[in-house]
This record gives sequence, structure tokens and C-alpha cells, in this order.
Amino acid sequence: METSGKKHRLKLDPRTDILLLILANVVAFTQRSLWVEIAWVVLLLLLIIACGCEKAAGKLTAAFGICLVLQYFIFPNGPKFLAASFTFLVSYARRIFPCLIVGTLILQKTPVRELMVALRKWHIPQSLIIPLSVTVRYFPALKEETGYIRDAMKLRNIRGIQKLECLLIPMMISATTTAEELSAAAVTRGIENPAPKTSMIVMRFGIHDYIFLVIGVVFCVISMMVR
Repeated sequence: METSGKKHRLKLDPRTDILLLILANVVAFTQRSLWVEIAWVVLLLLLIIACGCEKAAGKLTAAFGICLVLQYFIFPNGPKFLAASFTFLVSYARRIFPCLIVGTLILQKTPVRELMVALRKWHIPQSLIIPLSVTVRYFPALKEETGYIRDAMKLRNIRGIQKLECLLIPMMISATTTAEELSAAAVTRGIENPAPKTSMIVMRFGIHDYIFLVIGVVFCVISMMVR
């Protein structure tokens, strides 16, 4: 049942994800209408739900709703120093929400190998693909190491200020070793080899890719026209 459910989830081409991220940035920093912003965010949230990111969509929806409540209900009716201090911060956080939504989709549902194949199809230089592939793998590996450190602290019943020390020091050491290990693994796999790369991944645009790209372009046009 679980595998059949996964088969029916929407799967976008990695190039579509990258283009949607660019379009999300354009819409985020050109739109001036609240309703255009809300419609764009709702559409992207529905997209990542269709792709299987339900938990992330729930968290992002709650955070976006909090930003709207703060900016349009709390700040206008609250103390002036509160509005003066945090209005810009909340407004900027709202603007980058579409980028966060698409970025979440890329991180959770786009394997690194597919992302690299997509970039090679666009003839992106290896000098950019190599650091990007290492960076994308770096943060999940560091997050996993952090989980191991926290589990070890729970076993030893470490609490209080000592907990901060026991987390930061191993994290700093782990960050260095993880970067070295990932770099060595990439070199071992021949990522620096200048020869043309081959891949068994078949990558092509589907009709749903074109639909979402057209919708993204339409939102870009609307965001520039509606004031």
C-alpha cells in the first residue's frame, strides 16, 4: 500500500524545480499585491503536498499564517515600538517564503545525482557542479551527526549549560571531518574527471512540468503588472 501511494505522488523534473526556484525569487521581489502573494504561496504549498512533503507544508503554512497575523493584526494594534522593530523583519520573511517552499521541495525530493545530471544537461561548468554537490550532501550529513550527539548526551544524562558545550565542540570537529570525507568521496567517484559523464537516469520534461512552469511565468507577469 505504501509503495502504491508513493507511485501516485507527483514527480517533477529537477530542472523544473530549479526554474521554479528562479521564478519564485522573481515573484517574491516584484509583487506588490497581498492577494497575488497569498495565491502564489498557496499554489506552491499545494505543489509540495502533491509531491509528498505534507509535514513541511504544514509547518510552512503555520509560519506564513503567523507572519500575516503579526503584520496585519498584531503590529497595527500593538505598541508602536513593536511595529517599528519587527515589521521589516516579518515583511522580508514573508517575501522569501515562496523560495523556502521550492527550496524545501528540492532538498526533500530531489536526489543529488538527479540534480547533477540536470545541471550537466544545461552544460553548467564542473567547477560549479562539484562544490554544489558536496554542499547539498554536507548539511544532511551534519544533521545526522547532530542527532547522534544528542542521543549520546541523553544516554549520559547531560543537562544545563554543559549540554551546550557537549554539543558545540563535537559539532565543530564533526563539521570539519564531514567536509573532508565528502570531498574525498566525491574525488573517489571520479567527479573531477574531465571526461564526459554518462548516467542511467532518463530525464525529460513531462506535461506537469510544462504546466507548472507556465503557471510560474503567468504569476511573474501578474506580479509585475498588478500594483
